[in-house]
Amino acid sequence: MKTFRYALLGLGAFLLFLLVLAPATLITDRIGARFPGFTVQTVAGTLTQGIMHGLQWRGTRIEKLSWNWQPLGLATGRLGFRLEVADPQIKLTGYAAMGWDRQWRFQEVTGSTPLDALYALAGQPKLPLQGMVEWHLRELRLNAAGRPTALNGLIHLLNVRTTLSQPLALGDVVIEASPTAVDGIQGQVQDRNGPLALQGTFSLLPDGRYRFNGQVAVRDAGNPSLRQTLALLGPPDSNGRWPLDLSGILAW
Repeated sequence: MKTFRYALLGLGAFLLFLLVLAPATLITDRIGARFPGFTVQTVAGTLTQGIMHGLQWRGTRIEKLSWNWQPLGLATGRLGFRLEVADPQIKLTGYAAMGWDRQWRFQEVTGSTPLDALYALAGQPKLPLQGMVEWHLRELRLNAAGRPTALNGLIHLLNVRTTLSQPLALGDVVIEASPTAVDGIQGQVQDRNGPLALQGTFSLLPDGRYRFNGQVAVRDAGNPSLRQTLALLGPPDSNGRWPLDLSGILAW
């Protein structure tokens, strides 16, 4: 029995040795196989600590992505890393861990992303809006298909503006998201005293079904351009607000 324990310990040490020395290209090869169109200019380091330069996917380029293995994650049955994205436009830091069920868990994610890049990376049609997205996420969970199943944290939309024939400033918006009792995301949406008064609630299921209920209004009565744009939604109610009831299915 003692010999068996020593052999098992030696086997574990050997496998850990292989893991530490495995080349970082194993990660890029795996990502490229799962996400068609993913390319990287250079990659250096090992499976547990490395750097990618010149990542491109869905028309979005990221200058640098680095990762460091967090061995304590093995105690929870997950392979965990600390990630850092460094780019003139996209900046993110946080912790990522993948379980044996191929589900991902991201924690303490902070950073910023342009709205244009977010549309592209999410594979969604580009909306006539521009601005910056600031992330302050306590947790984000993705299932084996890469679809979000839970989200807990704050998302700030800063300096949002339209890109229609007549550009209009809409202001800042805060989204507070929280997980539901079952798989899915729900949350509150509220403006931050900008030109567009917006509030509402939303829900998003892993199969892509979403719903938003809320209302918008023009905060400054002396803003005829914004009022004219909102008039495309139809006539406002007696309080000067336009109700919103949106639902559909996102094309993941």
